[in-house]
Amino acid sequence: MMRMFVYYWLPGDNDEQDHPNAFEVGHAGSGVKLKDIRAAFPLPGQYHFRFKMKWESSALWMDVTNEESMVPMFEDKVLAKVLRVNWGTAKSAAKSAPSASPDTSPMASAHSEDLLGDSSAAGAASPAKGSVSPRKHDEFDMLFS
Repeated sequence: MMRMFVYYWLPGDNDEQDHPNAFEVGHAGSGVKLKDIRAAFPLPGQYHFRFKMKWESSALWMDVTNEESMVPMFEDKVLAKVLRVNWGTAKSAAKSAPSASPDTSPMASAHSEDLLGDSSAAGAASPAKGSVSPRKHDEFDMLFS
């Protein structure tokens, strides 16, 4: 079993990328898997991980969601940008999370904003479920036709 440091920062906690936190993780010689990082991560809660990697001549952040996947390395180090999903454990979060349904989706709200600024749609009644209301043809659409 080999050991290496994982360097991470949480933008939501006002951490700075230039001064990352670190923890040690054990791994098989072939590389570090996401499940190894989750098992050794020092903070309680549920987190989403992005790992810095080199692609051609630039650096980018890659989301890794498969627990069995090897995480990418950048300049011979594992660098992670970490997003806190919740403070609880994964088990308690799954029990307390509401089930997603079309009626509870934020996009299903009858009071949603018209993103193009069409104020005439604001007071209109919402269409029946499953139907599509015709949009007014305005000057904005004509710019791109």
